[in-house]
Amino acid sequence: MDLTFLHDDELEQIVLGSMLTDKKCALDGVSLLEIDDFFAANRGHREVFKAMKQLDLADSAIDAANVTSQLKQNKVYDEIGGFDFLAELIDSVTIYQNFDQYVKKLQEFKLLRNLVEACQKTIDTATEKSVESISDFLAVTEKKIDDITSKRSVSDFKSAREVAKLVGNLIQRSKSGIDGLETGFSDLDRQMGGLGNGQLIVVAARPGMGKSMLALNICYNIAKRTNRTIAYFSLEMSNEELMRRLFAVASGITQRKINFGFLSPQDKVLLKDAENEISRTNLFFEESTAITIDDIVVKCRKLKEQREDLALIVVDHIGIIQEGAHKFNSDQEKIAYFSRTLKSLALELNIPIIIVAHINRGAEKKENRIPELSELRGSGQIENDCDKALLLYRQGYYRRQGIDVKEKRGFGDASLNNSQGNGINPNNEENKEENFQEDVNRGEKMDIIVAKNRQGATGKVWLLFFPAIGRFSTATDKQFDDSDYTTN
Repeated sequence: MDLTFLHDDELEQIVLGSMLTDKKCALDGVSLLEIDDFFAANRGHREVFKAMKQLDLADSAIDAANVTSQLKQNKVYDEIGGFDFLAELIDSVTIYQNFDQYVKKLQEFKLLRNLVEACQKTIDTATEKSVESISDFLAVTEKKIDDITSKRSVSDFKSAREVAKLVGNLIQRSKSGIDGLETGFSDLDRQMGGLGNGQLIVVAARPGMGKSMLALNICYNIAKRTNRTIAYFSLEMSNEELMRRLFAVASGITQRKINFGFLSPQDKVLLKDAENEISRTNLFFEESTAITIDDIVVKCRKLKEQREDLALIVVDHIGIIQEGAHKFNSDQEKIAYFSRTLKSLALELNIPIIIVAHINRGAEKKENRIPELSELRGSGQIENDCDKALLLYRQGYYRRQGIDVKEKRGFGDASLNNSQGNGINPNNEENKEENFQEDVNRGEKMDIIVAKNRQGATGKVWLLFFPAIGRFSTATDKQFDDSDYTTN
């Protein structure tokens, strides 16, 4: 059977060339790959990889010089092409950042070859001799297929030595002390260690606390700093509404002025600058109030194929994803399935996924109204699946509703209270331009409770939240001396 179309010579060259010239690629490659991941007819590729595995077992560095020596020791150096062959492998490399994806593609080629071979044997058995029991034949065939396809998501055991080498290399290469993707908020990053690849991070709060705005701020910070691709699924807001909020964050012009058009010439200049700045990012938005969990998975996989620099996915929010073809007996069962699926997707794509979630009404019945992880709405499965959980709480939100208000000047005054109203009638005489002059420098203390952190400590971090423009920032201790948080 001809399997030559089920491999990629150039891909194999790039993987081996990367391993010859980059220490991390070499360590990852010998840990993740096996000899049969390389096409059987490519003897040279297999011999080079075999030499690399031998060097790794001997605790020797994997580089061109050592691989050359090992190939000569194996008496195959000249047979596979010697210096010219190794030079061709090294010359094939142009970039290292996609190495993990190249490795995954090699593994998938092997699985496809194994699947085709198994199917061909099944056809041969069924057509060349009689099948005594169709039921038994189908059972055996099904098991063979399952054994092959299960390897796509279930990896082999790794020795402590292999894993220790991999993690040790990552630790040595760490410079900032933050292993994961940095949110742009230094205190928060230090507390939770950033957003790690394969992690599911939940941002949860009661309605109106600012959880969507925090997720949007994190996306914008990462997009500006890294220029990598970020996907934002907006299940409650249209792309236009989301972009208006982002314009406010980027420009410092209040959301009310943007929405109702009371803009000065200077405001328009700032908004044009914001437009240009946002346009330079690689943020991608998907708006749909009827999107299913399967839609999200398919769209993310497709985006990852198109944009290999995909860094982060945000789903806002998990509670209103549609079940689609799946049928569930309860909301708890539905949310549990969504949570497990998104965690699996994060691992598959090797990137962090943020899910926005609601805290249930139980939090409102407590005197302090501070949310707890057990109050996540929908399912305790989210609590189990997530790697990090951020619970948001603003005392000022309740004070403006007259709940537990302390008599302190400057907090919950009329101008700020009006800015949080339910809407404005443009024909009302009270809605004059001067009523839109909100203090954009007036910030509130936002408690970010890191309630779960698999790779670090739990605790509490404070950010400043500016409701008029929807912007967050790291605050100094001085700004938290009292309840009136105003910056200049």
